[in-house]
Amino acid sequence: MKIRNLLLPALSAIVLATACKKTETIEPPAQANNRILSYKVTNVPDAAVYGAIDDEKGTITLILPYYYFLTAIQPEIRVSEGATVTPGNGVLIDDITKKLSEGTKVAYVVTGKDGSKATYNLVLTTQQPDIAVDELSPDPAAPLVLYHSDPSTFQFNFFSITGKNFIPQQESLGIFSTISYLNEQGTVVYTAVNGDNYTNSIGTAVPSAEQLPAGLYRIRVTSYTRSATMKNPVKVETF
Repeated sequence: MKIRNLLLPALSAIVLATACKKTETIEPPAQANNRILSYKVTNVPDAAVYGAIDDEKGTITLILPYYYFLTAIQPEIRVSEGATVTPGNGVLIDDITKKLSEGTKVAYVVTGKDGSKATYNLVLTTQQPDIAVDELSPDPAAPLVLYHSDPSTFQFNFFSITGKNFIPQQESLGIFSTISYLNEQGTVVYTAVNGDNYTNSIGTAVPSAEQLPAGLYRIRVTSYTRSATMKNPVKVETF
């Protein structure tokens, strides 16, 4: 009986202490009011393409299916309530091929209703396979000689570049491969747009002396959003 009498007050004290404990509610941190909530490209033939938004890094990563051959994107952008974004919702982003091949940045600035600002950089990429080019000069010590074309006499000296995964020209979409000539410092001196290209070969003419001075050049091929540069130079000169 004594043990029972001792336990009853102890149990009562435990129950009372438990009942007196206060439950604390922790509120989640407030979200910034200058955020991009969703980003989707709507000018595609099938379902919209969504970008992955990273608020911490301030990026929108957008992977475009290359077989759409987009040259511009029209995004639908949703932002925090009361916020605005520049460039705005639905504003066309053009020259996508250049932005993809050269890494040109597109920045969106979101202004919250309190005036605070946040910048998101659009990171563009495609699922296009990498391209490869075969060397025109197998031996760098003995570069292939290409002779200038002479448009004044209608003399055009053509040559072919072979490789793999080139995108055939899409004339209706304005998509063509380009051939760039890089000098010994790696600077692009001249770029030619080519329509005569297939999956494994591109036909082009040697530029004229007015377009490209005589010298040693490495050739870079850009096919839609991918580029590949030959390691060994060719020698361009006047015949």
